[in-house]
Amino acid sequence: MSINDLEVADILGRYEPLYKLPSGGQKVVYAVRDSIKGKIVIKIGRYRSSQSLERAKREVQVLSTIDSPYFPRHYSFEVIDNYRYLIEEEFINGNPLHEHFADFSSEQSILEFALELVQGLNELWVKRTVHRDIKPANILIAKTGPKIIDLGIARLLDATSLTNSMAFMGPCTPNFASPEQLSNIKRKIDHRSDQFSLGILLVQLVLGGKHPFDPEFVGGENIPNNILQGLWAKSNVDKSVSRGFGLILHKLLSPQPYMRYRKHEELYMNLLQIREEQYQ
Repeated sequence: MSINDLEVADILGRYEPLYKLPSGGQKVVYAVRDSIKGKIVIKIGRYRSSQSLERAKREVQVLSTIDSPYFPRHYSFEVIDNYRYLIEEEFINGNPLHEHFADFSSEQSILEFALELVQGLNELWVKRTVHRDIKPANILIAKTGPKIIDLGIARLLDATSLTNSMAFMGPCTPNFASPEQLSNIKRKIDHRSDQFSLGILLVQLVLGGKHPFDPEFVGGENIPNNILQGLWAKSNVDKSVSRGFGLILHKLLSPQPYMRYRKHEELYMNLLQIREEQYQ
């Protein structure tokens, strides 16, 4: 059961509500004005078990250990009663990536964007944390650069797993998930799973907003099935980017994790090398 208006109203009463933001599942998100912090984002969630509360705590744990321009600052976490919690975060003045697809009309602009995103993601990966939900809706484009949001299903590799090992699919957004997430092969899920999602996102920019696993390009039943079968618009991409950048995109979208970048620093260095070779 998702959280309802009555369960939200008393918490919203602490602030000056401004407007509701995209929400989902057991959580609603609002932009509000706080008397001390100013304009902030609040997330009000319902938890039905200790596991779902632990997932919310882990989102806060990750953000509270990161001091980075690529992530929102965390302000507070509070368990309200025996079924609700409240998270306060920095408000990011920006729009989701899918509203900016037209801004990335050249390989150079996509490459510069990729370098920034990988710099941000490296700050998670070095802490052995996997975002698990890299997609256009979770990348905000602000004046200062991209911001990575929504760590609600992030996986801390050194913590006990919260996902049922027998579940058919792990926590993810199916159209942007890696094959190992779609199949819930937990032993294979690490920073390379985020690399696959990043690859989808970058190729989407190359294709002007179209999804690389869309049946329009490769046939098949639907995007998740095409992901599992490794069917994506390789030829369309190869015609649109330099050979060096194309090789990076192919590597990111490799169906098996071992075929992607074992060391996350390698990905950044490869992107940097392409930029230096092509644009300097």
